[in-house]
Amino acid sequence: MSNALVSFDSLCIDVKVTRTRRLTIVNSATFDIQPGQLLGLIGESGSGKTMLCRSLVGTLQRRGAYIASGSITFDGMDLVKATAKDWRDIRGKRIGYIPQSALAGPNPVMTIGAQMAEAIKQGEKMDNKYVRARALELLEIVQIRRPEVVLKQYPYELSGGMKQRVMIACAIAREPQLIVADEPTTGLDVTVQAEIMDLLQEIRKDLNTAIILVSHDLLLINEICDDIVVMHAGVTVEKLRSSQIEDTRHPYTQALYNSRIDLVKPRGKLVTIKGQPPTVGAWPTGCRFAGRCDFVKDSCSEEKEIPLVSVGDNHGTACLRHSEIWK
Repeated sequence: MSNALVSFDSLCIDVKVTRTRRLTIVNSATFDIQPGQLLGLIGESGSGKTMLCRSLVGTLQRRGAYIASGSITFDGMDLVKATAKDWRDIRGKRIGYIPQSALAGPNPVMTIGAQMAEAIKQGEKMDNKYVRARALELLEIVQIRRPEVVLKQYPYELSGGMKQRVMIACAIAREPQLIVADEPTTGLDVTVQAEIMDLLQEIRKDLNTAIILVSHDLLLINEICDDIVVMHAGVTVEKLRSSQIEDTRHPYTQALYNSRIDLVKPRGKLVTIKGQPPTVGAWPTGCRFAGRCDFVKDSCSEEKEIPLVSVGDNHGTACLRHSEIWK
């Protein structure tokens, strides 16, 4: 869409294995993120979620990866062509990032105050009194008690939930247009997870910040997100609104939904997804879920690439047999 804040268009990400060998780990990712939207990105480990996040903050090269083809547009700017100077103006200022390992994210040898000062300044010269006041304000926004004490503390003195709140405070320090939250509740207990999700929703509402939320938890994604992008083995297999989750049109999304743990309405025996995801880089021909799918036919493995097709309002699927399976 023309008013999208972020647009992924046929994005392919490769990783260097040796000097001559390359593996494609994300293939033809295409979707938009609107201003103020909360979009959920879900899939098993190795599906390419984190690499997509890294492409948004310009850190792919740290993992030996690079954009092989396609484009990412952020607020009218082509991020594929962004220079080092461009990234200094974008990363941390216009796009905030909450890393996957947020519990280990804070620097253990720096006080919380010093780390927050870096997030606020982003290399710019600022008055120290303003920086301290802003740091206290941010800690209050993320609901940390006694912020003046926390500023003097080191990460080891904080609980996992407090560390996570500090990372969120750093991510919103410059009131970015977009926050990339890569599994921000990893390693936290259920109560703290709920508090962090509530906090992200409040930040989105107060700052009108778009959020891309990565998770393995479909129920969590479905509960708080507007729209969902489902990835499997490096490809997008379905895009839908959260309200459409019970009307999925891809066997993989259906399998994820059926394997959920529902504590409110227990369903007896836990359902699992059979088999394992294909090995990264050794992708099968055609549908990459075919080897684990209950509805597979020979035709599913004959197509080189299965594109997303529209099956309703803001609903697309990459299943060849969707019209047969869901009549």
